[in-house]
Amino acid sequence: MTTPQAAQFLQRLSDSVSDVYSLAHLDTWIEKKTYLDGRKFSFKNHEFQRSIIQDACETSIVVKCAQIGLSEILARWTLAACATQNDFTVIYTFPTTNDAEKFCKTRIDPCVMASPELLRSINPQLNNSEIKQFGSNSFIYFRGTLSETAALSVPANAVIHDEVDKSNLTQMSVYVSRLQHRPHKLRKLFSTPTVLKYGISKEAETARRHRQMLHCDHCSQYFLPDYFENIKIPGWDRDKKEITKANLKDVRWQEAVLLCPHCGKAPSLHESRLSWVCENPNDAYPANAWYLTPFSAANAIPSPAEILQRGPNVALASYLVKNSTAYDKYSEFVNQGLGLTSEDNDDAITVKDLEQALVQADLADSSTHFLGADMGLLCRITVGRITTDGMILVVHREIVPYTKFEERRLELMRKYRITVSLHDAQPYVDMVRRITERDPNAYAGVFTTGTPSILFSVKEQEADAKEGKLNMRRVNITRTMAFDSLMAEFKAQRIAVQKQPELDDTWKTELLSLKRIAKFDRTQELVYQWEKTDGQDHFHFSMLYLYLAIKMRGLTAGSFNRASVPLLSSFRVRQR
Repeated sequence: MTTPQAAQFLQRLSDSVSDVYSLAHLDTWIEKKTYLDGRKFSFKNHEFQRSIIQDACETSIVVKCAQIGLSEILARWTLAACATQNDFTVIYTFPTTNDAEKFCKTRIDPCVMASPELLRSINPQLNNSEIKQFGSNSFIYFRGTLSETAALSVPANAVIHDEVDKSNLTQMSVYVSRLQHRPHKLRKLFSTPTVLKYGISKEAETARRHRQMLHCDHCSQYFLPDYFENIKIPGWDRDKKEITKANLKDVRWQEAVLLCPHCGKAPSLHESRLSWVCENPNDAYPANAWYLTPFSAANAIPSPAEILQRGPNVALASYLVKNSTAYDKYSEFVNQGLGLTSEDNDDAITVKDLEQALVQADLADSSTHFLGADMGLLCRITVGRITTDGMILVVHREIVPYTKFEERRLELMRKYRITVSLHDAQPYVDMVRRITERDPNAYAGVFTTGTPSILFSVKEQEADAKEGKLNMRRVNITRTMAFDSLMAEFKAQRIAVQKQPELDDTWKTELLSLKRIAKFDRTQELVYQWEKTDGQDHFHFSMLYLYLAIKMRGLTAGSFNRASVPLLSSFRVRQR
């Protein structure tokens, strides 16, 4: 009779001889060697996970809804890879080091402890929440992305990024270089999305994009299940966004059902009816993107009791309708609950805000004006003034090569009687220093995290050759608060912009590029920050510098009259 120990030995010998556990077939190893709740792991009701980990492409991107099991299966893939492959190193990143430590303790360690094969393979001398060793030379490193020193100087075969949109994207990109000197160059990114063209959404744009189509068992037609279009609620013909906690009692949400758009009947949501379809098969991208929605796991997301009682179709549909009322913001439900990009209009500058601001009128007059400039190879200049009732009027915008900037600035100073100008300190520090030396009411803008209640503070910096300091008059700007304040002015329609047809489209595009996104700060608190999404954002910064220059009007004497006025050190936002 063969003992269990002998059987395990024979299985290991068979595995090594036949080499069945290649990276493309780790799903088999995971099913045989790992356990969940005391039973061997199964892909039942999560069959889509098998497709994700079988992806042989160098870069695999997953745009997903929350609570769909991706962290669980990627943890098991990582363990399987290091346990079966010789000299294989994985770097696994998270937004914060706390996230990395928690993941290791709650996902990785229990999986290891439940698996005799993993326990046999792991090195007990190198088994902690930062690094684990398997066999003689395979390793897993767990890292956060907020620290500038987080990027490890170790070669890796694979880098896995969890919760991309809440991570430091710049720090994430550093890890690409860690793949250069290994035969495998695998990169796996997954996250719930936030806004369009940012983070995981932007990564997926340059990939072959796969979505799960549903094959209707009534009419045999295929369609892509959509919460807003295909889920019907008896007696409700309004926008689903209008369903709230307060009026949910008046909605027949328990009877919600997904209907086929072709035959109008309720299709089966069994996983066998779902098929992956690539929407851009002819694109030669070296990456695959996979979109996972709640319909991918319709037989697992609601409770088993709900599924048994009402069937997966009605159970999932009613669950989603009810779940839509559980978030503070509807965009969070769309991001987390549906796995789609979305943003609240109240938390973003919109096309409508900008189009309402554009007016066909000559807004300049003989009064004094202000200037904001974003510096670059092509500098953006915005000139404006403020009315007695607090309305900001943008009278002129233009794009100037940096080689012509100083000359053009002086022309605009004379033409519009500009009293205060604020310029981006980077990247042309020496040019901006010259400007601030010659003009006592010219300033260099520098972004800081700042004190939450202080919009900006003015600093006079004396030259110090020993410390390498240049003589520069600068304004320290609290970045998030400044952009929030500018957005509030657009929302309140307190900004009017004189139309310039040759620039209006560029101006709108560049103001829409920055988005307000929930991110972890260096204290590992989740806060809103303004992040660049796609394309250029220079006019947004130029507009901000103009806005702040106008706020500084009481801090200076004015370029023309040179009267003596006390210079205040900061502008504090009044709490309402």
